[in-house]
Amino acid sequence: MKQYQRAALALVVAKLEFGNHKSNIYDYEESDYPQISGTVNQHEAKLFDHHRSVIVEGKNTGREFNLYDYGHNEFISLKKKGIKKYEGYHYGNASYYEITVTGTNITFYDCDTGEYYRFT
Repeated sequence: MKQYQRAALALVVAKLEFGNHKSNIYDYEESDYPQISGTVNQHEAKLFDHHRSVIVEGKNTGREFNLYDYGHNEFISLKKKGIKKYEGYHYGNASYYEITVTGTNITFYDCDTGEYYRFT
């Protein structure tokens, strides 16, 4: 999974946890704020990645969000696993990921890379 896809997913989770007033996140891997904006609620997510000029959006099926990255033509699932815990599957590289929220910190574990990525 690409770092900007991780950032988009982290922003979706941040908006689900903290509301749409959370307009951006800080990406510690890139040492920058990704240029991603949009809205997220329990039913759908609509984001625009300004850096790539790409839409990332999807609907909640009741069990999970089915998101689509129009820049890479890839599906990504996201579902709530527990209190402040999420998991999903990136169909583009056939790998799982996990996201945990602790306070205002978002920790993203990418099973494909075996690495943790931090956002706030």
